[in-house]
Amino acid sequence: MPGAYESIEKRTELVRAASGLLHEQGFQRTTLAHVAARAEVPLGNVYYYFKTKDALAEAVITAHETGLRELFASWVAAHREPRQRLRCLVRAPLDSADHVVQFGCPHGSLCQELEKLGADAPLAKAGARLLAVYIEWSEDQFRAHGCGKRESRALATDLVAAVQGTMLIAHTMRSHELLTQQLRRVERWLDETLSSPRPRSRS
Repeated sequence: MPGAYESIEKRTELVRAASGLLHEQGFQRTTLAHVAARAEVPLGNVYYYFKTKDALAEAVITAHETGLRELFASWVAAHREPRQRLRCLVRAPLDSADHVVQFGCPHGSLCQELEKLGADAPLAKAGARLLAVYIEWSEDQFRAHGCGKRESRALATDLVAAVQGTMLIAHTMRSHELLTQQLRRVERWLDETLSSPRPRSRS
């Protein structure tokens, strides 16, 4: 049996390998054998940590969620203005444009596939939880800017939908140009929205 430190390291490596495979070839096409090969470990070692592919996918989603929260926290620490933080969200796909164009958003594409398992499937619910992290954080930024609760929720949903939709279109059309152009349009919409005077609201 591996030691505690070795166990943590090996589990992390398996989750990292699975994350890449789920992004590149999807949940249905990925097997535990594929993950073992990517991580360069015997297949039996995968079963020691994850009894099923669903359990491994759940761990990947949890890792994505943790990574997102850490990324969002870094934006909050780096930028005092909520507008600047939201711009970071819009521009983030450009940091991995090649992968987005080739495979889509690592979060959105996975959640879209898992939803086809059925609304009551645990993995579908986990995927919904992941996208909710985007919306909830964006809502907090709109609230910090001075928007009301209902408006902030609506604007956050609009923003996340626009960014996710842009990545989907860029991937489908295999176009870096579309990715860049559409994200610029989203950023202009964001700036115009936040520049428009609005009464502060508690609702």
